[in-house]
Amino acid sequence: MKKGIWAAALWMAAMIGLSGCGAKANNAEENFASLQIEELEEEKVTDISEILPEAEIRQMILEKESESPKGWREAYQTFIDDWKQIEKYGDFSYLEMYFGKEHYNFDKYFLCDVDGNGTPELFLYSTYMGLTAVFTYTDVPVFLLYNDICGINFETDEVVIHGHWHGAGGSWENEWSAYCISEDTAEYTMYIDFMDLSEYDEGIRYTVYDAETEEYIDSQDGTEYDAFYTAHVKPCIWAEDYLLYDFYDESGFDHIQ
Repeated sequence: MKKGIWAAALWMAAMIGLSGCGAKANNAEENFASLQIEELEEEKVTDISEILPEAEIRQMILEKESESPKGWREAYQTFIDDWKQIEKYGDFSYLEMYFGKEHYNFDKYFLCDVDGNGTPELFLYSTYMGLTAVFTYTDVPVFLLYNDICGINFETDEVVIHGHWHGAGGSWENEWSAYCISEDTAEYTMYIDFMDLSEYDEGIRYTVYDAETEEYIDSQDGTEYDAFYTAHVKPCIWAEDYLLYDFYDESGFDHIQ
């Protein structure tokens, strides 16, 4: 009888010991797996060449390059074929909101190398809106600005605007501003205005924008106004002198104005 009890006790002790070893083994396996995961997370692959074959990478590059226009002609042609493509390169949402969806459109164009760097700028004109959107090309099309452009000054590489096309502003009649085109930028460089406020007992007021300080200066002396007008506005070739082409007429690409 006693032998049976001792045998049973020994059997239970053995089972407990084995279950303890199993628990330790399981814990060890779990700890090892956790360490492996941590090591993998620390060794995140950032170089695509480590996960893709060279041939596959080369194919991806070729496909990407094939999607990009090869030169300004191909880039501008895309806009002429479907002018809505310009929205990939600039924000025109305000025009659609301001004029309405049915009147927001561009329908004519011309090319002009404003800064004389050998790459012409594309001027997209809207007959209804009376506005012009200007693009240039580097490795991709670059949107420069849209406005009511009245002329181009080749001496200062500027597009010149008369008045303001919406909202409150200056006199409009004597109000001029300009943006200098240089490579892929359009920099705001000039603003002048003149208002006769004598009937309001405020006399005559000239406003000139100082590009260096980026400040607007008011005075009763028109010397600076006249100097800016002579340098920036007078030499302009007016927009009405440029030949506008319909989008279906591709001959405009051979006539850089």
